[in-house]
This record gives sequence, C-alpha cells and structure tokens, in this order.
Amino acid sequence: MSVPIQIPGYGQAIAGLDWLLLPGLDGKSTEIKQLGRGVDAAWQFVWSVKGHEDEYVAFVSKGEVKKRPVAASSLVRAAVAEDVYLALVDVGDGRLWIFAVKDGMPAKRMDRVGDAVDLMGMVKDFLTSLPEPSKAPIYTDKPELFERLPFAVDVRPFSLEILGHSIKSRDFSKAAFTWYSAAPIGGIAFGVALVILVCGYYAYQLQAEETAKREAAQIRQREIAQRKVELATTVSTAINATPPARITVPAYLETTGKIPRLLAGWKLAEVECAGQDCLLTYKAQAFATWAGYLKAKPAGWPMPTFDGDIEKVSQHIPVQFPSFTPRTADTLPRRDNVRMDLGNLAQVSKTLGLTITLPNAWERVAGNTAVASPDEQWVPMTGPFGATGSAVLLSDLAKRLPEIADVTTLGFKLDEKLNFDLKGKVYANP
Repeated sequence: MSVPIQIPGYGQAIAGLDWLLLPGLDGKSTEIKQLGRGVDAAWQFVWSVKGHEDEYVAFVSKGEVKKRPVAASSLVRAAVAEDVYLALVDVGDGRLWIFAVKDGMPAKRMDRVGDAVDLMGMVKDFLTSLPEPSKAPIYTDKPELFERLPFAVDVRPFSLEILGHSIKSRDFSKAAFTWYSAAPIGGIAFGVALVILVCGYYAYQLQAEETAKREAAQIRQREIAQRKVELATTVSTAINATPPARITVPAYLETTGKIPRLLAGWKLAEVECAGQDCLLTYKAQAFATWAGYLKAKPAGWPMPTFDGDIEKVSQHIPVQFPSFTPRTADTLPRRDNVRMDLGNLAQVSKTLGLTITLPNAWERVAGNTAVASPDEQWVPMTGPFGATGSAVLLSDLAKRLPEIADVTTLGFKLDEKLNFDLKGKVYANP
C-alpha cells in the first residue's frame, strides 16, 4: 500500500508503490488498462528509460489520495544517476523507506515502507542478487544498519532533506502521476469530439482557472509573509530565553564559589542551577538541627525548605546575570555547522576527561514543530546537548562553547571529586 511522505521544500510524494512489468504483447495502452482495472486505479505512472525495451507501471487507487500524487521513487531517480543502487531513508514515526533500482528499472518488490527489521531482510536479498554487491551504492541516513552485513558496501549519505536539495521543480512535476482511464477507444473518440465542439468554452475555462491559480498563489504568499511577521516576536523570545552559556556558567560559578560547604553540622552535598536560581542540598552530620542551620546560614539567603526528610535542607539562592546582546534569527548558523563545531569540541575535550553529547533531535523553536511544514521552514531549530566532567575544567569549557549554546541545568556532585553535569540546548537555522 502506498504511503505519503514529505519532501522538504516541495510537498507530499507517494512511496511504497507496486511496480508492474508491462508484457509488451498487446500494446502499452491496452496493457495499462487491463492492469489498472484489477486495482481500481485512479492514477498511473509509467517508468521508462531511453534505450530500454522494458517499461513498468505503478497505480494509485481512488481511495488513497485526494489530489494528483507524485512518485517518490521518480524523485530519487532524478537525484541519483546510476543504473544500480539502493536507497534506505528515515521517513518519520519509526518507519523507513526502501527503494532499489536494477538495470535502470525498479527492482521487484523493492519500493516499501516499514520497520528496520522487515526491510533489512529485503536489503540482504537484493544485494546478494547482484553479481558484485559491494559495488552497488547505498544511499541512506541509517549507515549503522549496514555494519553487520557479511560483505563491504558502498554507503553514501542520503535523506529526505538531501533529496529535497538535490531535485528541481521540473523533476517534481515530471514525477507526477497521470489520470488513469479504462474507457474504450469509442468512448475516447466521442470525448474528443465533444471537446472539439466546446473548445471555445474550454479555452475560456482554462484561462479562468489559470487566473484563479495565480490569485490563489499570491494570496498564499501574503499569508506566509504575514505568518512570518506574527512568528518573529515568538522566535526572538525563544532564542533569547536565557543568556548564552558563556555568560550563565561564570555567573553560576561565581555564586556557588562563595557557598560554605559546612553550616552548623550541615554538609553541602549537591548543587543544581537553572535560570536565575541555584538549589543547594545540605545533608545532616552528627548533631545537626534545622534550628542550628537557620542561625548559621548567611543573612542574605532566603528561607530554606524543610520537608519530611529531617536529614536534608533545601536552600534556594538567587543568581544575577549580566546583560547580553540578543540573538537574531538571521545570524544563527546552520545545523550542520553547529554539529561540526560541537563535534570538534567534543573530540578535543575527550582527551581531558570531558564528555560532550551532541544534539540528536531537533525541533522548531516556535510555530508548528513538524519539520515538514513548508510554510515555516525559515523558523530556527533547537537541539539538546550535554557535558560532564571535572568541575575544574568547566570555566574553560564555557569559554569554548558556541554563542548559540544555552544552559538548561548545571549540577554539581560533591563527592570525593567535584564533578559537574551540564544540560543545555543550541540554536540553529535549518
């Protein structure tokens, strides 16, 4: 069954098609009509290659789509100029799409959408059917799935986003299905005659439709521009919710560096900072009392929190941040550049015992969080990152974090060694 997928920058296309070989015995038109009747077809797409005698056809039934569909496999063909290849890409919701070409034609039952377990069996069958499987290029954003194959493979980066950047508008138009009709020749002739009789009216209607389309496109562009204006304030607020990590980390360190580790028999055990606040957790030692803590705590601190645990005191203290220059959406770097900068920093930091985790999921900072929404492709994105290690290295690390990195929480564990655990987020343009 066909499955709709989103091609960034263009819109919806159909994957998971059944490609049927035209026998070439009764004429292409007759064979397409015969095959289409069996699947209640509404749309048809013919795959043909110059110099090849074989042709394939795929159908979409009446109940599957509401408007003219586009063959996703044909878009891959426009982007990949090889006679033999395999594509396996993530299409969201835990699903993958597999598509393979052999001798320039769709491989049998190799246009499917499903989970990795099911599809990898199809991958192995297809590759082993080739005379030299190691030479067949594999286009994928899931290279880890091919590491356990019993032979070397030629893995190349590919994704729906890359596909959107690799094709042009005319490729998307050429990939559109055409209307399927099972009408007999006599009916077609009658239809042609009818069209001839009303050609004047048809020409008028066509012109009216084109005018309506242009006006609708103009209205749509104005709506998109208005939506961008409405989102601008929300976007600015989102990307400047907190100062950069280069500012917040030194402020946290300055505040926490003045904290006494012992107060009237209470020992500082944990510190966690978020926003303009740090939460101190003191653990009771011998003869420690809440009354003693209240007398010993600095006068400028607010009242602590005493809960059901008599061995603990929770103490909030405020943190002051200096002013900073707000970020603007148009100056944010691209996602790929952010990943590269953080990755290089992580590689260097690893030698010092610091661990930095890179963003593995991105979402828009405002508007529709769905990445596929074409009207809001300009909206910046945010992704989480983290860092852990010795607290003595934290100050130097903060200086090297990019300007687009913020701190969500910063925690300290006061065990034998003073270690930190930083969780934050970075901002980038799509």
